[in-house]
Amino acid sequence: MPNDTNYSLDDFAESLIRDKQYTTLTPAMHDELKKDILQRAHDYLVAKTIEQLSDDQAKQLSELLDKSPTDQQIQDFIATAVPDAPTFIGNTLFQFRQTYLGLA
Repeated sequence: MPNDTNYSLDDFAESLIRDKQYTTLTPAMHDELKKDILQRAHDYLVAKTIEQLSDDQAKQLSELLDKSPTDQQIQDFIATAVPDAPTFIGNTLFQFRQTYLGLA
């Protein structure tokens, strides 16, 4: 994942669509696929984060998720709860990418 701080999950989803080399996507299909990738990446990141948390932190995350947080709020939580969060997030998204592209 690029080190550019402006690189977003939206950019990540677009890169997966490009890397998968879909050739017959209509604009509507592209939008639905991107939405699906974003939801799957979000769920994967949350699941991997929970594995890193203490019971108390897991409870805090659960309470946060009940409030339909933004991606930024989730990233902020991870940044405070997980040691070396940028590396953790990068590695987790890399694992997701490998699995999505069938490289893992």
